[in-house]
Amino acid sequence: MTAVTDQRVDDLRRRHAVVLHADVADYSRLMADDPSATVATMRTYHELVTHAVTEVDGTLVNFVGDSFLAVFDDAASGMRAAIRICSAVRERNVDLPRARRAWFRLGLDAGDIVTAADGRHFGDALNIAARIQAIAEVGGINVTETVYRALDEPALRLVPLGLRRLKNIPEPVRVYRLAGVGRPDGRLPVPGTVEPVIAVLGTSHGDDPADRRVADALRAELVAALGAVPGLGVVDGGDNPSGHDGPGASYFLDTVTVRSGERVRFYAKLVELETFNLVWSGRWQGTTDDLFTLQDTVAAETVRAMEVELVVGQPAMIYRTELDAGERAAVYTGWYHLDQGTRDGWLRAVELFESVTRSRPDSVSGHGLTAFARWWGAAEGLSDTPAEDLRTAARHATRGVELGDPSGLSHLVLAALRLHEGGDLQNALADAEQSLAQRPTCDVTLAVLGSVRRYLGDWRAAVEACERAQALSPVRRPWFATVQASAWYVGERYHDAIQAAEWIVDRQPDNLEALLVLAASQQALGLNRRARATVGMLLDRHPHVRRDDLPQRHPFRDADIIARWSAHLAAAGVP
Repeated sequence: MTAVTDQRVDDLRRRHAVVLHADVADYSRLMADDPSATVATMRTYHELVTHAVTEVDGTLVNFVGDSFLAVFDDAASGMRAAIRICSAVRERNVDLPRARRAWFRLGLDAGDIVTAADGRHFGDALNIAARIQAIAEVGGINVTETVYRALDEPALRLVPLGLRRLKNIPEPVRVYRLAGVGRPDGRLPVPGTVEPVIAVLGTSHGDDPADRRVADALRAELVAALGAVPGLGVVDGGDNPSGHDGPGASYFLDTVTVRSGERVRFYAKLVELETFNLVWSGRWQGTTDDLFTLQDTVAAETVRAMEVELVVGQPAMIYRTELDAGERAAVYTGWYHLDQGTRDGWLRAVELFESVTRSRPDSVSGHGLTAFARWWGAAEGLSDTPAEDLRTAARHATRGVELGDPSGLSHLVLAALRLHEGGDLQNALADAEQSLAQRPTCDVTLAVLGSVRRYLGDWRAAVEACERAQALSPVRRPWFATVQASAWYVGERYHDAIQAAEWIVDRQPDNLEALLVLAASQQALGLNRRARATVGMLLDRHPHVRRDDLPQRHPFRDADIIARWSAHLAAAGVP
């Protein structure tokens, strides 16, 4: 930490804070061209920065010339202020000639800082924030890994830029860029000139008609509230979104209602149609006895979020697509049906996605979505011809990559297929990481990446990826937990592996990998009787399983992992 020598210790206050540093790009040219106009612009920016910082209870430490420094108590407040500043600057610049527009670069870091009695601030976080803002895009926001980890916000799409060596910073710093902000290149419309349209879709997890009534009530209130937002178009997808003849949606709001007795949990995810990236998500809970209060809360908080994300503030990415309104409707309708998790829904989704591919053979949207749906059907046991569906998925995914699929779905499918085909781990990792760069808040992408990481022996990264995947999914998926249980075993964290595997077996008694992990982990801890009982269940359900099958089924790069697993299973009684 920077030394402080001219203050008594009693005058210093140490705390953990988030630091925002910003600097105007090309400031010297602006001053040289027109000093008076530039000073007037900076005066306006000072006002809007002050407002954005104080609005989230931050502290504007200084604003000198073309740069400012602000501190916040938490990462979410710092990021909110940074986004609001970018949005306000963009709106201000609309009224200025292109040559007179000033844009900030912004950087956020977190760490311990010291505040002196005279208001000066000291600490490494100040230096790092300044360094990462210097390498930010013009008009963009960079954050460090510390801030990235503190921002558990699915709505924020943070693109990894890798480890960067920064001037006067001894250790390399992992940097992330906030997608969707930055100086527009002139080819994109100014936010607000194109009205965003949201299709509101609804799913109820439960067979009781009361579940559907609760879900319908929550969605109806949400549609009504969003419909009153100026500058926002709303399509009520309902249970049959394909029947709507209104304008094509550029986003869809996917809602899920889960009811258990009197308790209700409601999830909402705003997804951009072109890239299928998550823009925003929310979760609420309440009771059926007080359903009106839950309706009001969901509607009010969602409306505020949509105003910030799509109307008032800067959207994560301005919507662009080659599809017409009917084709866009086919895409979000297909996604709705796919999300039902049923065979009929899957078949309908495949039909709709392939209709887009047929009408536009060079559509990246059609190829990426068709590849994902075909692979998903085979992976989830919805297909009667899984081998054929996987071949079809590979063909469409390869074409999607050739066309530059921006959604990341094509790379996701290729990563999964490489694992299925026997472990082309290096290319699988490259595809999974490319998909994650485009889909940083996709639960399935994270789970596939976790699966690759465990086979590479990086079990900690695999566990972390699966934890993030579970956090982003409204329903805990046994597939994610299976990968995580296997990763725990790789890391010799046998207690954790048993806990995860038992949870899976309770829900999927025939899950072969979970049973193998459970038996081996029990044996590793000396729980011999339990291990043998587990092997008894395993052989009852999979009588043809053999330890020699492990290398083919599970392509671990480190042969010692397979040898350890095989030895534990042999001791437990697996032939």
